[in-house]
Amino acid sequence: MTPDPLTPPTTGHAEPASGGAGPPASVRLACQLVVGSLVIGVLTVLTGMRPASPDDEPVPVLFTVGILLVFGGLTVWLAAKTHQGQNWARWALLAYLMLGWWLASSELNDQFMRAPIVGIIDAACIGMEVLACWRLFTGPGAAWFAALAARDRSRPPR
Repeated sequence: MTPDPLTPPTTGHAEPASGGAGPPASVRLACQLVVGSLVIGVLTVLTGMRPASPDDEPVPVLFTVGILLVFGGLTVWLAAKTHQGQNWARWALLAYLMLGWWLASSELNDQFMRAPIVGIIDAACIGMEVLACWRLFTGPGAAWFAALAARDRSRPPR
């Protein structure tokens, strides 16, 4: 079958700007970076790589697991909603990650002193999250969310 001469040519490199075909590659990668950062952070906790501060009280294992489940679940949920094109989730994820960066920044120097490899891992995870937010709020990611918002605004109210 010959191609339709009235159909515009495609290069295969453009990312979709509408919500019909799913998120563009930049949004998929951003969500993967956020979840990957979470997994790396959890692995440093579970493997015992993070030494406790000398003046810290021992923390029960169940409390640690509960905290990891609650905040890890929130991270995965926000990333999944962002991947689905929920603009509120994109903004909530940004605020949530920024709060984490602010809290981590106060301890990052101490982390480098106690366990340099964990400090490097933490800094790399923050870098992954910053890159993820950059991809969500610029370029094709921003265009996709804008197209979704425009589509939603053009729909008649129910």
